[in-house]
Amino acid sequence: MHSRVSNHEASNKQIGCKGELRQIKKKKNNKSEARDHQSKKKEFKSLIEENGKLEELIECLIAGYRQVPAADLQKQEISVDLSYSHPHFDFKLDGIELDDLRDDLVPKKVTNPENSLIIQPNAVTEFLLKIDEDVASNVDFSDFMICFNGEQKAIGRYSFPISLVPTVERIMNAYGDVSASSPMNTNITGKIYLLFCATIKEMEDLELHQVTQTKMLKWRDAIKDALRVNFKVEFAMSHLKKIARAYFGGIGEQVLRTINEKLNSLHKERAEALEGFKDFLANAKDFDGQSVSTGLFS
Repeated sequence: MHSRVSNHEASNKQIGCKGELRQIKKKKNNKSEARDHQSKKKEFKSLIEENGKLEELIECLIAGYRQVPAADLQKQEISVDLSYSHPHFDFKLDGIELDDLRDDLVPKKVTNPENSLIIQPNAVTEFLLKIDEDVASNVDFSDFMICFNGEQKAIGRYSFPISLVPTVERIMNAYGDVSASSPMNTNITGKIYLLFCATIKEMEDLELHQVTQTKMLKWRDAIKDALRVNFKVEFAMSHLKKIARAYFGGIGEQVLRTINEKLNSLHKERAEALEGFKDFLANAKDFDGQSVSTGLFS
């Protein structure tokens, strides 16, 4: 009988100890969760600030092609840095760590879904400089969705397919006879003129989301060929640079939309976390940086 009582008392003590341990763990967890919430709040604020910096950067790029005439890219380099650094946090939002969320919000690669391209941060500067490169031409009639055969119409010293005539006339009305300054025989410059006009026609036919880097380099070659035979087509090269900046500006707008959508989602998560911890935040602040005996003897 005495043995049964002793065992019963021992069992009660064990249960009591386990209950105390659970209470201690619960208090520690509450304190840890409250501190993690403060860390999450700082992280959210940091992401907002970084998004603002990125937004200013891309807005400058967009403004460059919308408002400023094309500049000499050999004198004016444009660089985009999409990489940022943040402290490490372990707080999880529905199973997602904030450190992972940071990498997701500010990607080191940007996908352009319309053209299935991956844009590296330094690709912007590199491609814009390519537009000015004086390289061997790699453009031909097959690069254009235009019929160069069939009925022709003579305009000045050259003959053009009917499909190009309206474009040629618009060029002449705006810039005059761009071929007049070339001393070369039309047998040599004829193909160059046709490819140049085909380039301008494609610019007329395509919208920004249909433009690709490959297409722009073909346009560059056609324009460079015309410049080499002394055609007065500098206006076309300036406009091509503007299109190139617009191309990356469009991608920049996609980046901002994606980040803003994820920040909105994070803001919602923050509001939910605040609602869950609001009754404990003040208690956590009382012990911040102090022992948990604070207030016990006062």
